[in-house]
Amino acid sequence: MNRRSFIKRSLFTLAATGMVPSLFSRTALAAGGNGKILVLYHLFGGNDAVNTLIPYNQPEYAAYRPDIAIPAANVLDLGAPGMTLGLHPAMQPMVDDLWNNGQLALISQVGYPNHNRSHFVSTAIWNTGDPERPNKTGWLGGFIDEQNDPFCATNFGSTLPRALRGVHTSGLSIESIGGFGLGSSDWEQQLQSELQRQIQQVRSGTAEEVRRAMDHMLRSVDKVRGAQAGEFAPATTFPNSSYGRRFRDIARLIKYDFPSQVYYASSGGFDTHSGQGGVQGAQANLLAGLSEALSAFRQEMILQGKWNDVMVMVFSEFGRRAKQNASAGTDHGKGGVMFVTGGAVQGGVYGGEPNLAEEALDKGDLPVKVDFRSVYAAGAQFIGANPAELVGAEFTPINLV
Repeated sequence: MNRRSFIKRSLFTLAATGMVPSLFSRTALAAGGNGKILVLYHLFGGNDAVNTLIPYNQPEYAAYRPDIAIPAANVLDLGAPGMTLGLHPAMQPMVDDLWNNGQLALISQVGYPNHNRSHFVSTAIWNTGDPERPNKTGWLGGFIDEQNDPFCATNFGSTLPRALRGVHTSGLSIESIGGFGLGSSDWEQQLQSELQRQIQQVRSGTAEEVRRAMDHMLRSVDKVRGAQAGEFAPATTFPNSSYGRRFRDIARLIKYDFPSQVYYASSGGFDTHSGQGGVQGAQANLLAGLSEALSAFRQEMILQGKWNDVMVMVFSEFGRRAKQNASAGTDHGKGGVMFVTGGAVQGGVYGGEPNLAEEALDKGDLPVKVDFRSVYAAGAQFIGANPAELVGAEFTPINLV
């Protein structure tokens, strides 16, 4: 294969895998990172913060929610200084393994100014970090552009979220480890075999940039194939839920040294307009699955010796109204709750205890006391990115580590 043919076939393969935008970087995919990993998990639908992080001792709580309030005896009290707050009883694994070890930060009353109640607009705002321009590139796009490597950020799902879209480079999106690859047809396999041979020869100029990009891509794909074929025995059994499968796949790629510093995943079901339930029911099942998956993920990261190098941020596009509706559910609101965990995370409640008194609410919603971009800024800082460049200098990182 001559130089021209090598470039032509390499470009064809890169185009087929979505890597062309990053190909001609002068750094040739060698920017690297600080070895830290940020996991973003979106709870799509709008998780009800009031029945998640519960101000159970306030009389308005039970009065506002006659059908769905969690009885005080069932609430998992956190013993947070100066606050009477507890988590939903379905979240016992998070209390036992994360909160009690000082590794769970609960960001209360989190959101952004002039909250939008549309699922899709609000999700776009959380993904771009810009309520004024939610159609622009993702809040992590600048980091991905700087790394100039699509493998530095991986989404689990069929559609790449806007958070991982840069101007020049975007992250990967895969459904599952088992379904990832470069193609299995005879001609694709032959092309890959030929390229594997050709990239062993150092070249110059454009051909060398292509060779290095192809080498990086094929090595990264080989790591996924190793994760597919290799034995993977997590420390605990991951739940058979969307959370469990996603966190298991993320843990598996981390174990096989996949080059991503950012992972993104999401699960739905949180749009609980009716039949939300209380101690048991729709929201309880969702929170139980999330808690079990996070507990298993923590155990696996400890086993791998990576827990101090990982930060997990769980968010939802908005919270829900303080009062239940006529269908024993809750409608779209404003202030929500985020979970941040990791071996280096300083646990605690950030944002204070919500005040459910009518006059303290924002037209029936929890007000926003913490801008989510200050939480994102802490995540950016954790992976060695410049928070000011990603979310704006006006958002000082919350001191989570």
